[in-house]
Amino acid sequence: MEGRDSLRGLFQDLGCKIENDAVLDKCFQLCDLYDVDVEKLTELWLTFCVNNDTDIDPTVDTLVKMERAVLKDYKPHDSTVESPAKQQEPMEKHLAASETVDDDVLSMYGCAESQPSKRMRPSPEVEIDADARAGKARVAEYSFSPASTTEKSNVPSQRNTTDKGKILLSIGETVASWKRTGDYDVQVAKSDEPHIPVDATYMYEVLSKQGHLLTFACQNLCGRLVKMWSTVSGNAATELRYVRNVRSVNQRNFRTFGRISTKKGPENAVTLVGCARRRDASAADTIELDFRNLRQYSVFSGQIVAVEAVNPVGNTLYVKEIFAKSYAPLASTPRLESRVNIFIAAGPFTASSNMHYQPLWDLMEKVTSDEPQVLILIGPFLEYTHPDVQDNLITDTHQEQFEKILTRIMESTRKTTRVVLVASNRDVQHEPVFPTPEYTLFNRKLLQNYSNLKLMPDPCILDVAGLKMGITSVDVIKHIGKEEISNVSGDRLGRLADHVLAQACFYPVYPPSEDLNVDTELWEKYTFFDQQPHLLVLPSDMRCYCKVINECVVLNPERTHKHTYARLSAKPALGGKWSASNISCEIAKL
Repeated sequence: MEGRDSLRGLFQDLGCKIENDAVLDKCFQLCDLYDVDVEKLTELWLTFCVNNDTDIDPTVDTLVKMERAVLKDYKPHDSTVESPAKQQEPMEKHLAASETVDDDVLSMYGCAESQPSKRMRPSPEVEIDADARAGKARVAEYSFSPASTTEKSNVPSQRNTTDKGKILLSIGETVASWKRTGDYDVQVAKSDEPHIPVDATYMYEVLSKQGHLLTFACQNLCGRLVKMWSTVSGNAATELRYVRNVRSVNQRNFRTFGRISTKKGPENAVTLVGCARRRDASAADTIELDFRNLRQYSVFSGQIVAVEAVNPVGNTLYVKEIFAKSYAPLASTPRLESRVNIFIAAGPFTASSNMHYQPLWDLMEKVTSDEPQVLILIGPFLEYTHPDVQDNLITDTHQEQFEKILTRIMESTRKTTRVVLVASNRDVQHEPVFPTPEYTLFNRKLLQNYSNLKLMPDPCILDVAGLKMGITSVDVIKHIGKEEISNVSGDRLGRLADHVLAQACFYPVYPPSEDLNVDTELWEKYTFFDQQPHLLVLPSDMRCYCKVINECVVLNPERTHKHTYARLSAKPALGGKWSASNISCEIAKL
């Protein structure tokens, strides 16, 4: 029973629903047959769903399909014994298939072993066998020729269209029709918060300066935490003493603060890193945290917290209470004069098996038909991990391919729709750094001919008539989830999204995920927000969601290559009073 509950919890962490115990029994059967643990099995399941556009809720039938597609070719790195299904196959074939599947899974979770963990620009001298190129070349030219969005691909779609138009979830008032009815137009601009400039230099970091910036960011947020906690505690906090030294020995309750560091394993370990370095010390003090006296906790590496604890012998803080809710002040009331419709989609925009971009063109048909005031497209558009990019099968340069995609997007969009492109560090033609500058266009006619096109960096905060929309392309939800140690059950996706708001930072994880190149100086300048936006868009490989957290609508539209997008309708405030209920949201299938 305990094993079933543990496996059920792992699936729930990924946003999956388990219909019955037969699904769990099938999972244990696969674990025994192929010598994988339950955590690896859930990772393989999520990868299978993403690559095959499969419903994320497992059934016995879909698990059998995953077994045929993935497990029969799978071999754990640490195993010295082959799985029963593979013992009769030649060793060369077995190893080749194993490496392919493992690389797919591990690269998705940011820890690929057979490739560099950090993205590097591809070498222009890469040579590919001519026969292989001819045999694998994709028919991509027609996909980006000037055409209306009604033009269909010559390649038959492999997608099941029975769920076309299906509403996956919705919140807020029901919207009778998503088609534009009036002539109300809005302007889209960057908000007043700092945004990374186009010409920003990066990766010139000095370790001593990096440490100083991390300490500065920690102290700033801790100052807000202390004030907010004192306000919440009231008179109960007046008798407590705040100390900067996290290793201060005291048998009476005191409060201190710092940055969390987690180490996940059979026995999860959590330490607190101080925000101040003692004179002549090479690093800040650290101390282990003991949560045995806490009913609930949820912490992750990089999280800045304040704790109330005792430290009787000097090597462990026995935590009585933990406080990490450092929300930024709410943004001002939007100045909307009429209802505004906003469509949001996140890349990748094409399946890993081709470069046809059919999901994107299906989206553009909806945009042409419904004519929303704002269309937000979040990169990557040309992901560097795509097989065609990795194998150098694209005949154009990467920049030319990207601009062809963009040209067709703009030609199929009415001038009254504001198109916003949010950059991604995963685009092969763009800067592989986070924070990421806005896209660079060498084709100047694109900007000259399409005044409704707006380029934005990552992260960014859009201002749509006073409606503040925070957006990032980084899968921060998955990155936090990999580092989180928690004893809280229930809505995990909402809890992970709340961490982003509570830290007032688009990327509060430290150290960052292995597949993300974070420049600390740019991170300190451009990833924190002083005002909480009305809407926060956090695209993720996890299940789509739309939730209201601390009066902010938090949204994951999922990935467009899965034929999923989000549409929102924001109505004006009545009597100058704004609430999250003014925003209606639907996540639908294309």
